[in-house]
Amino acid sequence: MSETILTLRAVQTRLRELRKKYRCSNDDFLLNPDIRARVSDEDEFEWESYLAHEECLLEAEEELHHRYLLTVSVAPQEVTEKSQVAHSLAA
Repeated sequence: MSETILTLRAVQTRLRELRKKYRCSNDDFLLNPDIRARVSDEDEFEWESYLAHEECLLEAEEELHHRYLLTVSVAPQEVTEKSQVAHSLAA
């Protein structure tokens, strides 16, 4: 079995293809037994896997963005403090 690393964009593209193929939303697929009965076993497995993968990628992206914002918000404060110190030394 080979390992494939998928980007969020690739996962979302495949989910869009499945939604178009079966003419339903992700929620309809998950919640509606009639729609789910129309989906092939292979597509059903893939759809569920891609939804779980999308969720993990979105959580990782959110965490990364949060950490980035923490880093960015700290930097201006450090610059301000360094400017104050430099100003005090110059006076």
